[in-house]
Amino acid sequence: MKSVFKVLSRIVSCIAVIAIVCFASGFSRTESHGAEEVEQEKLKELSKEIIVLVNEARAENGLKPVYAVPYLCDVSQVRARECIFQFSHTRADGSNFATVIDDNLIPFCYAAENIAAGSPTAEATFEQWRNSPKHWEAILNPNITHMGAAAAYEKNSEYGWYWQQLFIQTWEPTTELPGQYIPQRYEIVPQSTGDLTGDGSLNCYDYIVLLDYLNKKKLGEPVSMNDLQMDAADCFQDGLITEADAKAMQRFILGEYKTLPYVY
Repeated sequence: MKSVFKVLSRIVSCIAVIAIVCFASGFSRTESHGAEEVEQEKLKELSKEIIVLVNEARAENGLKPVYAVPYLCDVSQVRARECIFQFSHTRADGSNFATVIDDNLIPFCYAAENIAAGSPTAEATFEQWRNSPKHWEAILNPNITHMGAAAAYEKNSEYGWYWQQLFIQTWEPTTELPGQYIPQRYEIVPQSTGDLTGDGSLNCYDYIVLLDYLNKKKLGEPVSMNDLQMDAADCFQDGLITEADAKAMQRFILGEYKTLPYVY
């Protein structure tokens, strides 16, 4: 009986699939699309950023986050590449986009996709989807449980950049898929002022991170602290990060200061 229901549900999901296309106007056919070659690692970072933006939007609307699944990101990459040559929810062989998923590996009862083209950034692409009611409906669907996302770039193609989101609903909301995780915007999240390593305590390791930041800043080299770390490094909470903050952190570690941020 369940197999019959599964077949019927899959048919319904394909019929009810969100057939939405988001073209970006104002982009030239082959110029101004960024570097000639885009590293695969960069594309993966953009894909992660898209999923983070999805979950941030869902949180703002009181919805549960969706899990990223490595396999779904892989097949999303397949779909993004396919869109370079045929910008459509239909694949080159005439089948529905959902056939890219092997349901023996990922059992699902519903699938939807968003596609977009033209923009080189995750934020601008996400705004395209935000401004399209059908795309936004897919992102805020309360029933989806897992997703994949991908970006593709082809210099001599019509739009240069191509984006895909793949959403699914598993048969049971609590189903765990291999490798599922919820991407975080920041790998290091400080727990308090001075906690630059994100381990919940303030110690010499945090002091070393701050000294490294100040030294690189002085030499004009790229710095690696994220926005949350930058805020946590401001031990005086005066909007500046200087040697004075490093001195305050040192005094706290030595027990001379009892609290951070330090207030005169």
